[in-house]
Amino acid sequence: MTTTARPRPVTPARRSTLRPGTRPTSTPARAVTLAQPVGTVTAVERHRARIAGLALAAVTMMSIPAAALLDDADRPGARAFAGAAFVAIATLEVVVGWGLFVLLRERAHPPAYAALVSRAGYAVLLAAAAGRLVWPGGDGADGFRADWSLALVVLGVHLLVTAVALWRSRRVPGAVVAGTALAGAASVLVDVVGQWPLPDLLPGAGVLLPAALGELVLLAWLTSVGWDQRVA
Repeated sequence: MTTTARPRPVTPARRSTLRPGTRPTSTPARAVTLAQPVGTVTAVERHRARIAGLALAAVTMMSIPAAALLDDADRPGARAFAGAAFVAIATLEVVVGWGLFVLLRERAHPPAYAALVSRAGYAVLLAAAAGRLVWPGGDGADGFRADWSLALVVLGVHLLVTAVALWRSRRVPGAVVAGTALAGAASVLVDVVGQWPLPDLLPGAGVLLPAALGELVLLAWLTSVGWDQRVA
């Protein structure tokens, strides 16, 4: 007696749920970046924060002594030295602005870009003001202070916009955001509303105090990010 094997039933192929003309989707790189745990930084972010932090540290260390030299600007040597120092500071300001931008652009692109533009604007105004110190026949320290006063308003606006970018990034402590915003508002009010009685820690550097405090807050945050050992 012969037996015949029954053919096995063919399982119908599963239909694809993709619509015609569409491709399989994958998780975007931006979504992967946003999904990283709060409190961790990538190696690239840490490198960017170190560059911006070192440039900001140099700006902070050079700004107050350079401002103190303005009281001795009647001497040709001191005037030229102060002018050259402020030109170097303006160059470093661009580095700081770019470092902050590349650090925050993936999480808060519009305010990060506005912060970059405002910081670059401050750098341009500062370099132009320094030209009054080094250019023959310039207005000297008085002309520099007049132009620098306008530049500090732009720096205050930059700190306010940077505070918005820090807040939008959702990865910055609230104290850093609040400190940066308060310093920016104080820097704007000092120059717009009028001269407030600020402590002159160094001669001629009192007007820089509100912005300097905001820069120190940013420096502390950049240092914590740049040298954070919890790398994602």
